[in-house]
Amino acid sequence: MLDAGLPTDKIVSATVYASDATAAGVMTGLYYTMSSGGPATGNESLSLIAGLSADEYKLVNSDEGLRAIYQNALTPMVVPAWAKLFNYIYVANSALAGLSNSNSLTPAVKSQLMGEAYFIRAFCYSYLVGLFGDVPLLLSTDAQNNKLAARTNVDKIYEQMVADLLRARQLMNDQYLRADISTPSTDRVRPSKWAVNALLARVYLYSKKWQEAMAAADSVINNTSLFELVPIGSVFLQGSKEAIWQLQPVVANYTQDGQLFNVDRPVYLSPYLMNVFENGDRRKTSWTNKVIVGNSVYYYPYKYKVYEGVKLNPEYLMVLRLGELYLIKAEAAVNLGDRTTSAMCINAIRERAGLGLMKDTTIAALSIAIQHERQVELFAEWGHRWFDLKRVEGLQVVMPEVTKWKGGNWDDYKKLYPIPENELQLDRALVQNTGY
Repeated sequence: MLDAGLPTDKIVSATVYASDATAAGVMTGLYYTMSSGGPATGNESLSLIAGLSADEYKLVNSDEGLRAIYQNALTPMVVPAWAKLFNYIYVANSALAGLSNSNSLTPAVKSQLMGEAYFIRAFCYSYLVGLFGDVPLLLSTDAQNNKLAARTNVDKIYEQMVADLLRARQLMNDQYLRADISTPSTDRVRPSKWAVNALLARVYLYSKKWQEAMAAADSVINNTSLFELVPIGSVFLQGSKEAIWQLQPVVANYTQDGQLFNVDRPVYLSPYLMNVFENGDRRKTSWTNKVIVGNSVYYYPYKYKVYEGVKLNPEYLMVLRLGELYLIKAEAAVNLGDRTTSAMCINAIRERAGLGLMKDTTIAALSIAIQHERQVELFAEWGHRWFDLKRVEGLQVVMPEVTKWKGGNWDDYKKLYPIPENELQLDRALVQNTGY
């Protein structure tokens, strides 16, 4: 008589993981949330925020929060990305617990979904450590433990990322799947084993594990039936063979990045970026667009060109793509002393951009060329430039001048964002980053 039954306004864990359809809906719902805004896209995205921190943009919006990021003057009171990335990790941890305890799912569906959850956890931690350094390593939804979690050393978190990704690779399908986790799909909106290998390649590169990075990148590059470098104008289209993982627009029938950079236009591309494009580079003509303001010409990101309602949206948001893997392989190869392979990968990217082949293939010239190509290939995408400046120790060379130009002052501690003040209040085991 006292049993109230299951809640009528929400699906509880036992019910969610009782059927393939409802279990699949958890991860599908997370991808929907990611595509709705936050770190993935729009005015809170890493593409905007981390680009503002680096040397990619000139801010023209008067928003105080964006200006603090732009001038490298963040305070612990308003900090981007932390809460939402940890929220995504919570969903992944919850899914892992629910899936592990379920005995009613089709084995192939259960395996794929657990692989996706491991992958998403590693994906989110890769950005958290890039932005904040040491962060709490949360591997469950246990509130008592999580609220007392101290910060974990970045090296330990990288070890966990690799472990998660290796598990995910064992569990996940090598085909792209529909939302039912059973039917093959021509869209690439659900992570597959290839997304795992792509992220592994990046994690190994950042860890300076050159051989492993090269092998992970090769596993995707060599799968020519699924992946190839496509013409510049086709890279960001739905189902592009360049795409390893994309997110389908859900707020409107176009990407939020298309809306952000074409319509809202809070930023222009900085002269520091525009001045490094070589003459004849198709990336400048296709991936940037210009606007005349008074007597001045400015450029803005134009990788996504659709920003109003269309019947069929030709563009999906790119998360992981093949161009990055060519540059990962090039960097791993040059650090292994393989100049021939490194030059071959760089030249593949340059040829696609309409540029000539590398003439100087010394180790020093190849290393400079790789960072140059990363700058002009991956701009306005997921904060690559900010993370690259940090890992190749370019911040102290670039940022003092750039931050002064942006109206701020550079100090080395600003390479890490502050831990949010409200998190320090909630978790007394957390310690603030130096300098804040």
